[in-house]
Amino acid sequence: MVLPVSRPQKHRKTGVYYFREKVPADLRQAFGKAEVSRSLHTKDPALAKARHAEEKRRQNLIWQAMRAKPEALPHKKIMALVGEEYHRLNAMLEEEPGETAIWREVLRLGDQASGSPERMERWYGEDADRLLREAGLATDEASRARLIEELHKASQQWASFQKRRAEGDYRPDPDAGRFPEMPLAPVPTVRQPDETVTLSDLFDLWKADHLREGGPEKTVRDFRQKLDSLTEFLGHEDAQRITPKQIVDWTDHLLREKGLSSKTVAEKYLATVKRVFTVGKRKFRITDNPAADVIVEVGKAKGPGPRGFTDDEAKAILSAALKAPETLGKMAEDNKRAIRWGPWLCAYTGARITEMMQLRKQDVETHKGIPCLRISPEAGAVKTGEERLVPIHPHLVEMGFLEMVKKRPEGYVFFQTEAGDDPVSRARSAGGKVSEWVRHVVGIKDERVQPNHAWRHRFKTEARRLSIERWIVDAIQGHSDGSASAGYGEVPVEPLYEAIKKLPRYEVEPSRA
Repeated sequence: MVLPVSRPQKHRKTGVYYFREKVPADLRQAFGKAEVSRSLHTKDPALAKARHAEEKRRQNLIWQAMRAKPEALPHKKIMALVGEEYHRLNAMLEEEPGETAIWREVLRLGDQASGSPERMERWYGEDADRLLREAGLATDEASRARLIEELHKASQQWASFQKRRAEGDYRPDPDAGRFPEMPLAPVPTVRQPDETVTLSDLFDLWKADHLREGGPEKTVRDFRQKLDSLTEFLGHEDAQRITPKQIVDWTDHLLREKGLSSKTVAEKYLATVKRVFTVGKRKFRITDNPAADVIVEVGKAKGPGPRGFTDDEAKAILSAALKAPETLGKMAEDNKRAIRWGPWLCAYTGARITEMMQLRKQDVETHKGIPCLRISPEAGAVKTGEERLVPIHPHLVEMGFLEMVKKRPEGYVFFQTEAGDDPVSRARSAGGKVSEWVRHVVGIKDERVQPNHAWRHRFKTEARRLSIERWIVDAIQGHSDGSASAGYGEVPVEPLYEAIKKLPRYEVEPSRA
């Protein structure tokens, strides 16, 4: 008798692969469905196969948890579960911690929840159940309550850490090591003695998890580059041959030979390797994490952190952007268009420059009578991985932005693509041209001011001055406060538009310089 083999299922219309599995007969009533179906978020057969294997592993743990008899969890295992969640949350905000005020509010709300079983359940109950399911565990009420309590402590630790990062202190969390590393799945996969596990194997495991959670492709490329650096240094990629001493030697090489800063080595290179090895150990592909105890000391940054544009700087940039295109010389017309509209779009949306540069003609639409920009991962890179609608300020409409877009051919507004082009790279290149123009033509030289990102800081400042509610600002800019409740419900476009209209107009004339 040949048993059916579970494999990715391709959607007939979209071409996207799915994980599908019938619910075991003994669990069907409790589960409430006859079949499990989840998108694998890819049309690539090889990637679908890897993700399908991971989904199968996760689903087996869910069945295991449903069949398991509830039992008390040792405190160490509870802390290991919480540690997984803590590291996952930090990975979400690896490059952008957001604003300090957000974390003050998260800490305040967390303090309010402490001591209230109802609030603790509301804040952390779903996360606790998810962690237990994913680990294949069934536990009693007492252990679940302990898990919720520890999730609360870790959440406050996470918020404090992100608040420090938002204030410009990017030193590693000194308390991150308090969480134990231990197997969370009760039945490990036995590795054959002659099986070689490579860094690429571990990377693929991490990548499948990362993309399934909606993580950005940019992080995938960053992780790959960091692992390639380690492989090049070692001369091999056999994960089981790598020792802690070799990891230390590699970090020293990056510091001394490559001239990288301690902050970059600690928070980019070493953090990547630690994370990938942690995933490999958790999935029982390796037994030890050679990077676990390696530390690169990072000195505290001196001086003030990044800031937004001042009124004079903002007006200088926007005024210069209004100059006739021919004043930009022999620059490509696409880049001239990016310089003309990029700063103005960022000024009135607080968006990331790449999000604006990757706009397609179809992304400029009308929703409930309101002209909007649809910022979508389908167009390119969106840090949060989530689509959002941003109303267009009336001043942009009056200036002819909609008419300009209407005259453009189908496709991207600020660049043209050919077969094999990477739209994300093209969008970043366009944003880079705007950045160079701000620095070298407009003359914004202050190193604390990032030529494009400073619009996001300024937008946040203006919103505070106008007392615009934080959730509205976050929805416009694509920020999240990290709370579980933030993922519930839809964001109506009407209050966003009312907030956008409150922003004062930038009344400037074309620069004569």
